[in-house]
Amino acid sequence: MTLDNSFYSKMVDDLILFAEHDEELSDGIKWLDGEAGKRGITFYEMVLEVLQKHDTTVRAKKWVQDGDKL
Repeated sequence: MTLDNSFYSKMVDDLILFAEHDEELSDGIKWLDGEAGKRGITFYEMVLEVLQKHDTTVRAKKWVQDGDKL
């Protein structure tokens, strides 16, 4: 998956700013930051991993549902 780094960075930065108004999101961001530190990767890399995993899970569920219709 290729992303324009400036677009991606801005998107994540905006999410961080929005977290100032959402306690649950703020807690999630803090947790992600801690996990990134444990893995020795950047926060931005950790967010990308989470997004990719979510995308994969959604696609797999859709594939299973569509396969049931065959």
